[in-house]
Amino acid sequence: MSATPTTDDYEFTCPHCGEGFAVNGGMRSAVLERGCPICGSPASAEAFAPCSA
Repeated sequence: MSATPTTDDYEFTCPHCGEGFAVNGGMRSAVLERGCPICGSPASAEAFAPCSA
């Protein structure tokens, strides 16, 4: 069996500290609600881009 790719994978790049990492849909929601997990700055939807395969 092959793994089904998820459609909720995003690349987050913090506009304040510049750190970037991949997140899933749940993590995206948490970052939008709580801010960057690295520096704590608020995050907006524009900080997320779909991960390229």
